[in-house]
Amino acid sequence: MAAEIAVVIVGMNTRDWVRGCLESLRAHDDVALEIVVVDNCSEDGSCEMIEEAFPEATLIRNSAPYGFAQNNNIGAAQTSAPILLFLNPDTEVPPGALRAMLTVIKRQPDCGIFGGQLADADRETERSVGAFPTLTSLAIDRLLGALSFLRPLLDRHSQRHYLRYDRERQVAWTTGAYLWIRRDVFDALKGWDSEIFMYGEDADLCYRCYELGHSVLYTPESQAFHYHNKVPIDRARRKRLLREGLTLFAHKHYGPLRAKIYRRILGWLW
Repeated sequence: MAAEIAVVIVGMNTRDWVRGCLESLRAHDDVALEIVVVDNCSEDGSCEMIEEAFPEATLIRNSAPYGFAQNNNIGAAQTSAPILLFLNPDTEVPPGALRAMLTVIKRQPDCGIFGGQLADADRETERSVGAFPTLTSLAIDRLLGALSFLRPLLDRHSQRHYLRYDRERQVAWTTGAYLWIRRDVFDALKGWDSEIFMYGEDADLCYRCYELGHSVLYTPESQAFHYHNKVPIDRARRKRLLREGLTLFAHKHYGPLRAKIYRRILGWLW
C-alpha cells in the first residue's frame, strides 16, 4: 500500500523521547506511513535503539550537525507520500489523530499547512499558533501574559494565541513541532529555509505558504502530546537562537532596517 503520510522526526540525544514518539506511531494501523528519523549526531545510543527497536523507520545519520530546518529538508527528501508531517521527537500521537487530520485536509483543499491541538505533560493546551512575529505581536504576547483580562480583546493579535484552541480556524502560523503540509505545497516552497538554524522557521514556512496563495489551518480535531522543551539544549543558547531566528525572519520578510530594530529590542527582551 502506498504511504499516505510521510513522518519526519529530527532528534539529537533524544533516545528515550524518540522511542516514545515512534511507539505512539505504531498504534496507527489505520494509516499507511513512511517514517524517517534524522539523527543529528547523537551520542546517547539513539541510532542503535532505532535500528534495533524500529526497523520500519528509515534512519539517517548525519555526519555533521545541522539546524532544524535543514534536517527536516534532509528527511523529507527521502519520502514520497502526498502529505508530510514534521514531528518533534518529544511528542506522542494518540490513536485516531492521524486519520482525523487526513479527513480535515481532504475537506480543506485551499489550505496548504495544518496544525493540530497540542497538550503538555500536564494535559494543558500548548499555545501553538498565533500571529506572525512583529514587535507589536511580541509585545502583546508579553502584555497578555501579565494581564489575562485583556486576552478576549487582543488575543488574535498576539504572537502566540492564548484562546480559541477549541475551534477550527485559519491562523498565521503553527508550530513546527506538529506541522502538516501538502507535498505539492512543500515542493513549491522549496522546503524549509535552512538559513534559519532554529526558531522562527515554522513562521517563515507559513508566511511563504500564504505568499503562495494557500492558507494555514488550525484544528482541534487532531490532537497530540508535546513534552515541550524536553529536548536538551542550554537555556542561554535557546534564547540566543530565538533572537537570531526572529531577526532572520524580520530581515527576510520586513526588510533590513526593521531587522536591525528587531535585533536590538529582542536583545533587551531576552
